[in-house]
Amino acid sequence: MSLIWSKNDGPERPMGREIPRNCGQLLGRLDELLPFLYVAQYGAPGRALRAQRTVSHPGLFAVGEQTQGDRPGIAPRVGLILPLRLCRNEKTRAALLEIAPLIGSQDPLMLADERRLVQSKLDAAFGGNLTVSDKERLDGFFALEPRRGLFQQLHEEFDYVTAVIDNPAGEVRVTESSRFPWRSHGELLEWYHGLGNGRGNAWAPFVPFFVFGNTAALTRYCTDRWAHAGLTAPAEDPSKWFVIRPDLHDADVGVRLEMGEYGWAYLHLILGATAVKIWLSQVFDPFDELVAWGRKIEEGDIPVQMEIDEEGAEKVLTVLRTDDSNRVLFRVAEKYADDIQLEGIVSRAALAASLKAELRRFFSSEFDPNHWDEEEADEDYVQTRDRVLNHPWMVAA
Repeated sequence: MSLIWSKNDGPERPMGREIPRNCGQLLGRLDELLPFLYVAQYGAPGRALRAQRTVSHPGLFAVGEQTQGDRPGIAPRVGLILPLRLCRNEKTRAALLEIAPLIGSQDPLMLADERRLVQSKLDAAFGGNLTVSDKERLDGFFALEPRRGLFQQLHEEFDYVTAVIDNPAGEVRVTESSRFPWRSHGELLEWYHGLGNGRGNAWAPFVPFFVFGNTAALTRYCTDRWAHAGLTAPAEDPSKWFVIRPDLHDADVGVRLEMGEYGWAYLHLILGATAVKIWLSQVFDPFDELVAWGRKIEEGDIPVQMEIDEEGAEKVLTVLRTDDSNRVLFRVAEKYADDIQLEGIVSRAALAASLKAELRRFFSSEFDPNHWDEEEADEDYVQTRDRVLNHPWMVAA
């Protein structure tokens, strides 16, 4: 089973290089690991994706899930990998290895039988300690519901991967593994949050996944976004071909930011009577680009465009020239889809001023670093609030 490369990586494969790692995002193909149980958390903080070595807590590997549905894309997970081949109980291993061939029916009438057969194999392996959720879609990467005795059995029968040789252009090779040491979910949570991985007072649970496919790497796209290389100058230039109708007035423009939890915030953009809500992810932190985008608008350095990755869907925010340098065409669209969600003529100064004012308000009174910033950051890491509020454009009147 091969890793699915992100659509954002372009046509060229990454250069081959061997990367020893005991944590962080796996970039190579996972053939040697599949199938595996993945005891992981939904989402992943930026440091969990960027990390390569840890002294005290090896084995926290990030794997992307290729998601479908209304928000297709790549969803990062971070957790512990338990390859079935490292299971010490032959009966358990044999039952679990029979699951993947049962999944994949295209006949809706067969789906109930498929779920029943998968559950029977889980029962044979875990005796009722692991069940299929009624709401979970069965594919190559699906979540399961644990019962109380699961972690004790994992401790008795499974090893987990603690070190690998990664290769973005090749396969991931396991170099070290260790016995799964946690006898309960609580023990695992205490170990994990001892790293400072808690968000506020909430401890997100670990979820067991069964993985035999649908994996994906964020790879170079992540790196580009963390480098804040997301601003572009689109070739589109309506000022060359059109003039604004004399009776067309500027639409009222509004910007509102809202703090969420566990690495999420929300950007509300309003144009006249139409509004759109954009999910902002800490994994693809957009705030530096948002500030740079606003500065270019204020200075008239347009056209300018930025993308916001919602951990799946991507929104494209575009500002284009018109025949009047003080008025711009503002557009919000869904990337890879013919879906314009906002579009209208607005005052260039009003758009820039609304964004700057809301960034100041949000980071002065509402932004919660406990739900966004890295708690174990590198020495040169600058907190998001400080980066935004101390930016020259934000400091200027």
